[in-house]
Amino acid sequence: MSSTTHTPILLLVFNRTEQAMKVFGQIRLQQPEQLFIAADGPRPDQPGEMEACEAVRTAVLTGIDWPCKVETLFRPHNLGCGKAVSTAIDWFFSQVEEGIILEDDCLPDPTFFSFCTAMLAKYRSNQDILHINAGNYQSGAWRGEASYYFSRYAHVWGWATWRRAWQYYDFSLNRYSHFPPQGLNTFLQAELQSIYQAQTDTWDIQWFMSVWFHKGWVITPNISLVKNIGFGKNATHTHSTPKWFNKIRYGKIAEISHPEGNYIDEEADRFTVQTLYNPGSLSIRIKKIVKNNTLLYNFYKRIYRLAN
Repeated sequence: MSSTTHTPILLLVFNRTEQAMKVFGQIRLQQPEQLFIAADGPRPDQPGEMEACEAVRTAVLTGIDWPCKVETLFRPHNLGCGKAVSTAIDWFFSQVEEGIILEDDCLPDPTFFSFCTAMLAKYRSNQDILHINAGNYQSGAWRGEASYYFSRYAHVWGWATWRRAWQYYDFSLNRYSHFPPQGLNTFLQAELQSIYQAQTDTWDIQWFMSVWFHKGWVITPNISLVKNIGFGKNATHTHSTPKWFNKIRYGKIAEISHPEGNYIDEEADRFTVQTLYNPGSLSIRIKKIVKNNTLLYNFYKRIYRLAN
C-alpha cells in the first residue's frame, strides 16, 4: 500500500455499492489519517433502496483496515442531492481546515491525491484561489507548459478546497442575488435562475456560482485525474453520456510543474464554455418554459423518473 496521506478525505455515498467500493479502493490505497463518510438516506418511494443504502455503508466501513480516524454522517431519511451533499461538506469543513471531496462515482487516479495535497499546501494562504479541480475538459489540449493552469470554472468530479473558501458557499445563493451576472453566458444564467427559483435539486451550481461571484481562481490539471463511472440507469442525475464526455483525456501527474506566472487561461475557459455550457439556445428556452410552469415541470419530473 501507499504511505499514509495527511489530507482529510470526504467520501459521499448513497445506494450504489459497486461504484462506491471502486472509489473506496483508491482511497484505501492512500490510507488517509482522517476519513469522513457521508450518506444520504433512502427515498421512501424507491423499493429496496433502504437495503441498498445500508449495504453501501456496511461495505465501506468493513473495508477500513488501516489505522485512521473515521467520522460518519449517515442520514436516516432522504434529504435529496442538494441538501445531502452541501450539508455533508458543511459538516466536513466544520472539523477540518482543508480537504479532498469525492463522490461515489468519481474514480481517482492515485496521483489525484498527491496533486490535491500539493495544491492545498502551496496555495493555502492565497485568498484568490478557491478551488482545485481534478477534471479537465479540454479534449486533450495542453494549456501552458505546466502541470496545471488557472481557470474561473469550478468542477466537482473530484476536487479539493479549504474551509476559508467554503465559507462563501450559499445553498440559496440569496447573498449573491444583487451581483450582476456579467460574464455568464445564457446557459449559465439559466442555471443561476433555476437556483434562485429553487427549481433544481443540486448543490454544485451554487458552489460554481459562489466561486464565480467571489472572482475566485480555480486550479485545473492539464489532464483528468478522475473518471466519472456513474453514468447509467441507476444514476440519480447522469442517465445519459454527453458527447464531450468521450473526449476527456485521462492520465496522471507524477511530478508537478508550476506555471511561471499566475493568470487565468482565457482560451481554455472559452473552450470549456463552448464544450460544457453551450447546449444551444433552443434547449435553454424549452428548459426555461418547462421550469417556469409548475404543472409542466411536475409532469416532466414524473415522466423523467418513469423513463429512467
